[in-house]
Parts: sequence; C-alpha cells; structure tokens
Amino acid sequence: MPTTPGDLADDLAAAVGGSEIFAVYQPQVSLESGSIVAAEALCRWRHPQLGDIDPVTMIGVAERSGAIHALGRRMFDECLDTLAGWRETGRDWSVAVNVSPMQFEEGSFADHVAGEFQSRALARGSLVFELPRALPWLDDDAVLSRLRTLREIGVEFSLAGPGDEGLWPELLRSVPISEVKLPGGLVRAAGRPASPSLRGQVEIAHAHGLRVVAEGIETLTHLDTAVELGCDRAQGFLIRQPHEEIAFP
Repeated sequence: MPTTPGDLADDLAAAVGGSEIFAVYQPQVSLESGSIVAAEALCRWRHPQLGDIDPVTMIGVAERSGAIHALGRRMFDECLDTLAGWRETGRDWSVAVNVSPMQFEEGSFADHVAGEFQSRALARGSLVFELPRALPWLDDDAVLSRLRTLREIGVEFSLAGPGDEGLWPELLRSVPISEVKLPGGLVRAAGRPASPSLRGQVEIAHAHGLRVVAEGIETLTHLDTAVELGCDRAQGFLIRQPHEEIAFP
C-alpha cells in the first residue's frame, strides 16, 4: 500500500528521537586561506521501508505536522555536540544549521538556544542559523526580537540570496543577518566574466558588512567564478560532499 502524507507525518514523529534522523556536514572553505572555517549541517531521514526521504519532502511534512519543532531541536542539539567534538580536536570551525521560521514562533526554542550557547561558553560566531529567503515573519515583532536577542549573545544568521536590491535596507533594519549565501544555481550559471548584476549583489552585501558564501561549487570554473565575484567562502561537491564526519586534517 502506498505511503500517504499522513503516514509520513506519523513516521517522522516516531523517527525524530532515533537513528533514522541524522546530520551530515558539508565544509565551507575560506577563499582567502583555502582552509575549512565552517560546515553546514544538513538533516537526513533514512526511512526503514522507503529509504532516504528527500529533504524538501521531509521539511514539508515536518512543518505541516508540527514535527518541525522536535526535529529542529534534535538537529540543533546534535550539531552542538558535533561542534564540541571539533573543538576538542583543535578544529576551530563554525557550524551552520538550517532553521524554519516556524521554530522561532515558539519562544521556548530561542530560550533553549540561548541557554545552550551560554552554558557551553561557545565563541561568538561559532553557531550560524541559515534562514530561507522567504521571510513570512518579517513583520512579526516577537520573532524578530528573539533573533536580535540571540544575535547579541553571539549567534549569527545567514540568509539565502541575492534578492531585490530595494529589499536590503528593510532586511538589514529588521533581520540581524551577518551572512548571505549565493545559491549554487546562480553561481554555476554566472559564466565568466560574471554578470555585473550578480557582482553588484556581492558588493552590496560587503558594503553592509555581510559575509558572502557561494554554494554549489562543483568544478574549478565555478570556484573561479566565486573568487571573481569576491565571495568570502565557498562550499560544494568540488570541496567535499556532505558526510556524517569531516575527516580533514
């Protein structure tokens, strides 16, 4: 019998506390030094009957069913444990965690993040929350206040971009972001020389003091494009495919 969305919701709720849910990590390298400086955590769900569930499907099910809150907290706690392991082995990397805006609608998540960040004495900038481009809560004062409070204690926020140049002032006034990520499709399609409009977006980000990360780097040409654009960091299959462990020196 085919699995229904309701079945997936029930399965996901049951899976959140077990080994079916796990994180893989994809390194980000500094384009100035060539060294790993961070890694993005990506949530994976290995269903016992259906195999690997597409991440977009998984997040959609989680948001519709409300499981996103338990899933988000599980991923956050796992990433902090991984971050502690990196620190113990001398790897002074940051961890980037994807979050749904829904997670910040409940004040308990922000409180949990703040408590863990401070009790573990994490360095400023060692935890980065990646926000989606669509910001339905841009006018939600309670959510934005929680983000600002976390930013004050050293948690950073990254936003998928670029976007309409006219939105920058509003975004920067409202959302305490410190980083913009260029989607892989834009970087790979940029060509050489890169379009003035895309280069302009990077310049705008830098003018506002934001770090720029190029995603989806799959070839040396893509890497050259990221360098030409003036990006600060890069990640993609050329550098490393996502894996549960990052075995780099």
